[in-house]
Amino acid sequence: MKNSVLALAPLRVSFAGGGTDLPEYYLNHKSGIVVSSAINKYVYVHLKRHDPTFSEKYRISYSEVEHCNDLSEVKNSIVAACLKITEFHEPLQISTSADIPAHSGLGSSSALTVALLSAIHEMREEAVSKSFLAEEAFLAEREVANVKCGKQDHYAAAFGGFNAYHFFDNGSVNIEPLTQNDSIEDLIANCVLIWTGQSRSASLILDEQSSDILKNFRNLDKIKIYANEFKNEINRLNGSNLKLIELVNDSWKEKINLSKKIVTKEIGQIIGKLANFDIGLKIAGAGGGGFLLCIAKDKKTVGKLQNLGYKSLTFKSDFSGSRSIALN
Repeated sequence: MKNSVLALAPLRVSFAGGGTDLPEYYLNHKSGIVVSSAINKYVYVHLKRHDPTFSEKYRISYSEVEHCNDLSEVKNSIVAACLKITEFHEPLQISTSADIPAHSGLGSSSALTVALLSAIHEMREEAVSKSFLAEEAFLAEREVANVKCGKQDHYAAAFGGFNAYHFFDNGSVNIEPLTQNDSIEDLIANCVLIWTGQSRSASLILDEQSSDILKNFRNLDKIKIYANEFKNEINRLNGSNLKLIELVNDSWKEKINLSKKIVTKEIGQIIGKLANFDIGLKIAGAGGGGFLLCIAKDKKTVGKLQNLGYKSLTFKSDFSGSRSIALN
């Protein structure tokens, strides 16, 4: 067993199909599809074997610091779930950090889960596939930590890339890379993430969506149609992303009907200002806070969006996914 391991996993931006990756949907409607890109913003995990001379068995550092002697005492549900699902009982120091604040709509909790599991397997010198890692992370977060999440974030964090993820009712996942078109680079360059100033836990909104699947399935069916059209349009991009902007906006109209919690009063005010621009607009992730994704038609519009006075960021695609390295 290795003594010290460093791992990271990328965050993601979801362009289309969010919600159809919930098992409550794709298991009962044959399939779901999400088009997303892993991005060059990361969650980092450092694992170090904890010497028995320390007074505690686990030292866990994130936005808080925990000192625990038993797994049942660990408050961080993701850390506890990962240790349980891997049956890891050795004393540990666990330190986490990230490029972007948590609860931002970019899949940070799932990226943390993937990175931590990757580090545990690296420490044990266990070779696991990215598919295994994604599925294990999904089970850890959904079944052990009891978070009502979909599958898209775990696959994006594990595999990286700009992909269409197809989720089937037999539990399988097909990954369709969408990198064969050079115009994707231009699409990413015309994207801006605008910070709403609010953080939120996606689980509350996803829990509502999961319980209301029967009521919302018509909206999700339309979202799936738009995601398929978005994927097809990506494959024939010719330098113009106007059709993609139209599809994002059509899908957004369906998404806001899934829950009243998606758009808060404060987010609505920002959206009102963005309505003056000819852009594609959607909230990143489940909603209620985090980032708004803006897809501009050209670089000039990107500049105008960045000068609105809101905190914003641009990004590039990550094509490596999760990775880990033993330090000693």
